Amino acid sequence: MSYNNSEPSPETNLRGYLFFLVGQWTSILGSNIVQFGIIWFLTVETGSSFVLGLAAFLGFAPFLLVTPIAGVFVDRYNRKKIILFVDFMQAFFTLILIVFFMFDNIFSPFQLIVVILGITMIRGVFGAFHTSAVDTLLPIMVPKDKLSRINGVNYLANGAIFIVGPIVGAVALKIVSLKILLWLDVITFLIAIIPTIIVFIPKILKIEQEELVKPSFKSEFYTGFNFIRETTGLFTLLMLFVFANFFLTPIFVQLPLLVTSIHFGDELNLAFLMSLQQVGLISSSFIMSTWKVFDKHVVGVVVGMSIGYIGVIITVLAPVGNFAVMGIGVFMLGFLLPIVNVSSETIWAATVPREILGRVYSVRRTVAQISNPIATLLVGILAEIVGLVQIITIFAVCGIVLLIYTWFFTSLSSIEKSIEESRNDKTLVTTPDEDDRPTIQ
Repeated sequence: MSYNNSEPSPETNLRGYLFFLVGQWTSILGSNIVQFGIIWFLTVETGSSFVLGLAAFLGFAPFLLVTPIAGVFVDRYNRKKIILFVDFMQAFFTLILIVFFMFDNIFSPFQLIVVILGITMIRGVFGAFHTSAVDTLLPIMVPKDKLSRINGVNYLANGAIFIVGPIVGAVALKIVSLKILLWLDVITFLIAIIPTIIVFIPKILKIEQEELVKPSFKSEFYTGFNFIRETTGLFTLLMLFVFANFFLTPIFVQLPLLVTSIHFGDELNLAFLMSLQQVGLISSSFIMSTWKVFDKHVVGVVVGMSIGYIGVIITVLAPVGNFAVMGIGVFMLGFLLPIVNVSSETIWAATVPREILGRVYSVRRTVAQISNPIATLLVGILAEIVGLVQIITIFAVCGIVLLIYTWFFTSLSSIEKSIEESRNDKTLVTTPDEDDRPTIQ
């Protein structure tokens, strides 16, 4: 592969990418504020854990299913046109939602909820294409020696947005209605398309005919899966993440209902908790990037997950109306993510040969996250029968029991030693470049 010969210098590309990021940050902030308003509307109007679980399922399941297809599509077609098209379509469907809310005297709350759920599913599909296109811009527009710094800036900016977004959304809902707040998504889209149109995005040209003949997705998936299955400890580690996502995801989805139905709080209380989660995430990220906390990275995975499960229990069992105690639990939920992800990422990055990195990581991402939509929908249904606090507590306890079992009765605790011995036997080249490593849960 090569890049278009007419592209600007690396310095110009970098400035263009930063300009593009500013537009994306603006759009993400607007969408985050509006998303808070929509979640709050669903919570207040329905008071149903099932509806919240269904909304999360309809948003994430299409995203997860379409992402592999979107990745292939992005590699074959013009990234700028893809980004502009899917952004436009997302804004268009937001406009449709605005129209329904403008005539809310004609439509019942049930009809509005059905429209929200339908548009959530459609936006999940477009989001898969948008994410796939935007994620590939970093390695083709940013020089390798600046990848870490730009990644760090982007990570901190997104963390700040997810702190500020819920607070702004909660305050805005005290002043204006949701139908007015929805316009913010459209306005920030219009701001974001300006740098997208102006900035030069390099096209990757395929110069070898053989590159046009690619293995099928199925064959590549099995290649990645077989490597994971045959490498001692990796399959166990992956399954641990599958169940961690299954047991931990519902608390993030059902938090609005916990605030309203259990603790009788309002949108400001919810915004406070959501922002504390991001504060925990940023704090943990700073610690993990500054100090070497764990000699054995698998210990970091287990410690991080333990913090998460304890955080869930503190959050759901906090005294009624005590948002300070809930805040401690939610802070721990944010704090766990960098510990777990960085520790796990280090193990994978030191294990997977570069030549099959993409295939293994695509399997890893798909398998690890497939339990998310299943868990959100299942908890939404069970909570209507058993009770929201009860079912989330049961999930957290099951997660702790599984974590203890996995540590003492599987090969997880010795995974790094086993991998090192296997690597020495096979003399594999196993250290990928930093820019090859995605961030997943």
